[in-house]
Amino acid sequence: MDSDLQKQVGQLFAVGFHGCTPSPEIKTLIHDYHVGGIVLFRRNFQDAEQLQALTSALQHEAKLAGHQRPLLIGLDQENGIVTRIPPPMAAQVPGPMALGATHDPECAYSAGKATGETLSFFGVNMNYAPVCDINSEPLNPVVGVRSPGDDPEFVGRFASAAARGLREHNVVPSVKHFPGHGDTAVDSHYGLPVISKTRDQLERCELIPFRRAVAEGIEAVMTAHISLPCIDPKRPATLSPSAMGILRTDMAYDGMIITDCLEMDGVRSTFGTEEGSVLALCAGSDSIMICHTFDVQVASIKRVCEAIKSGTIDQSRLADACRHVATVKDKFLNWDAALRRSNLADLSSLNNSIAETTMDIYSRSTTLVRDKNNVLPLSKTSIIIFLFPGDKTPVGGAVDGEGTGRQGFYQSKRYLDVLRQHNNSIAEIKYGESGLTSEQWRAIEVADVVIFTSLNARESSYQESLGLELAQRVKSVVHIAICNPYDFLDAPSIKTYITTYEPTVEAFSVAADIMFGALIPTGALPVGPNALTMTSAVVTPFDAQRDLDEIIGVWAVSLPSYPIPTVSLRSLIVRPHGHHFVARMGSKLVGFCLAYTNAHGAPNTAYIAVLAVSPDYQRQGVGISLLEETRACFRAKFSLNTVKLGSSFPRFWPGIPRDLPETVQHFFTHRGFRLNPPSARSVDLYQDIRDFHSPEKYVTRARERGFRFAPLKSEDYEACLVGQRRNFSDKGGWVEAYVTLHPDKYPDCVMTAFDSQGQQVGWTLMLGPSDALNEGWAFPQTCGPNTGLIGAVGIDEAHRKHGIGLAMICHAIENMKQRGIEGVFVDWVALDGWYEQVGFETWRSYRPGEL
Repeated sequence: MDSDLQKQVGQLFAVGFHGCTPSPEIKTLIHDYHVGGIVLFRRNFQDAEQLQALTSALQHEAKLAGHQRPLLIGLDQENGIVTRIPPPMAAQVPGPMALGATHDPECAYSAGKATGETLSFFGVNMNYAPVCDINSEPLNPVVGVRSPGDDPEFVGRFASAAARGLREHNVVPSVKHFPGHGDTAVDSHYGLPVISKTRDQLERCELIPFRRAVAEGIEAVMTAHISLPCIDPKRPATLSPSAMGILRTDMAYDGMIITDCLEMDGVRSTFGTEEGSVLALCAGSDSIMICHTFDVQVASIKRVCEAIKSGTIDQSRLADACRHVATVKDKFLNWDAALRRSNLADLSSLNNSIAETTMDIYSRSTTLVRDKNNVLPLSKTSIIIFLFPGDKTPVGGAVDGEGTGRQGFYQSKRYLDVLRQHNNSIAEIKYGESGLTSEQWRAIEVADVVIFTSLNARESSYQESLGLELAQRVKSVVHIAICNPYDFLDAPSIKTYITTYEPTVEAFSVAADIMFGALIPTGALPVGPNALTMTSAVVTPFDAQRDLDEIIGVWAVSLPSYPIPTVSLRSLIVRPHGHHFVARMGSKLVGFCLAYTNAHGAPNTAYIAVLAVSPDYQRQGVGISLLEETRACFRAKFSLNTVKLGSSFPRFWPGIPRDLPETVQHFFTHRGFRLNPPSARSVDLYQDIRDFHSPEKYVTRARERGFRFAPLKSEDYEACLVGQRRNFSDKGGWVEAYVTLHPDKYPDCVMTAFDSQGQQVGWTLMLGPSDALNEGWAFPQTCGPNTGLIGAVGIDEAHRKHGIGLAMICHAIENMKQRGIEGVFVDWVALDGWYEQVGFETWRSYRPGEL
């Protein structure tokens, strides 16, 4: 039993090892402990043939050990600065911020596809990417250029596209680092970063890309070792049920959660790796990553087994974790593929094909930020000095994954060789913390142009000080940041500034082409005040006197297929429990959001009924701003983090109308809304009843069983309410509708079914167009001025499936027909084919959703 439990728990661990062949330690972990995943680093491979042999050998070990499913073999191929499989083994692919500088998510898709193809070739089936962190802190040492940019919506688009590309080659994408690692100046490889943001602030920034990823069905999410004192003052996010609850409960995520390495200082130095493994599983993670130390890996597996036996980790949590891991494996892995090796002879053509694609992306990425003194293009015959940092170049611990960074790793020769393809007389000077000699200064001062290279200068005072000094002493100098674009972004004295977003030769070669006039630059900053941004709209709470007429106008141009009469629309908008917002550009109202809380019952529910933007102002961030402010209102006023698409009362749509362009559905899924599957039915129905005749079989069957039907009378009113409360008190607004419709005031508004003993057993509203309650529905009148409504159709629980419902609907329609009503509308129907048995047809269909 202990052995079985140990193997079950082992599937929940992803471990690293040392060596380029399966070591005795990793074989023990695979055979004795059945670890479910392997994490690879550069320390594990030397060349292409060896890496293929290694992944194949690992899978053969798992098969030999009796694993039911293949191993998940993963690594961090984020690309750019974090590239585990480098050239010449694999073609270099642009990193996230380089992709962001193209401002084209299809470039991220192409990069993801290329990465997936490469990883699959080498037998790697999981990528710990794409990054969903937002680089909102310019001094962040751990994220930086690993993020596409500093705008959450922007980051979400690029991460989504990259994940889509990975999937095409059956590689598991894993977005990271939840709930967001961007707004910190501490590297979690070396310490515990603190992000002192409230839940509302997280919702406005960090959580946005993750919500989109979850809504789009991301298969795996990696956690962050960060402290969120406003969410959980005691535990880092990876170990916090409160932080993981945002993902599991609020976002309803049912995929695999994998921790970042628990040997990083953010966990190891606080709770310890072994105890952290227990806490992470309890908090909601499914796969525990421990990358380096065999003894720690074994001790952690055993500690989790002890926690399960003692009840610290309950069986349901264990079962869920195992299910999540197995689901990912079943979707992406099979033994035939795991044990099959690609033909090594195909690698050269694969790399050449990818290089062709990625060089096109690099050419669209590298950015000329400014050239105020018109120094460019440079001459092929000019005297040029190339300055390159020769001392420590700060790079975060993620670069090699060992937590050491690569101080002084970058050598100048490969960059100098690129420049000399344009001007073969370029001279090089390496600079460092000791500054420049007088002889070097003399060479610089007689040169025609100086090319000054920096690598994360904001974290390196010697780079920053020399770069600024050169701007003062040298007339023609080109500053080129080969990693973080912030190096001299805000330095007004730097007149000519280029950034490549990563220190790869591929990116630098494009910069050289730009400097020497061989390429027109098209890249644009994805960060900072000069980044391309959407037009900003000013969003304010709705003011009826100021905004109502303009909202009517926006409705008319943005929703022409739903022509609600002006008087009715005005009435619906100003009903109680509305929390609406409008967006203006200048004095012009260009969009609005109609939002409500449910008028009746508890718990309170937030609804977005309508979000509309004038066609001329769409795709400019107006809808995003409206959605953000509406959600902030619900959080601040009602502590509601969940919002539904649709409306309770007043009733507009039950979800997104499917007759609107598909881009409307995409807008909401990209904002993190989880839409019902397309197969789930949610429709409005309509029937012209002028020639209606009740199908005799339904009416006769009910009569033969002793049921009779009649409009509700005063003497039956109280019994009706008892029936509603007994059966339907959980449905917001249902009981209240029947309370409102007292038969003395509203005769012929409720059809009632009675059994043979005279007891009420069924009810339906049957409202005419002039009945007061009917004014709460937006769309019946769009079917014609003499359209009534059937709604809140219910049968007493003890009398269901007795043939009452359809007979009651028939009697209601006959009653409405006698009253001169010409058409009947039935809203928000989920039943498939039931109303159609008495002649109704679909009017519109919808996709409900929630965030």
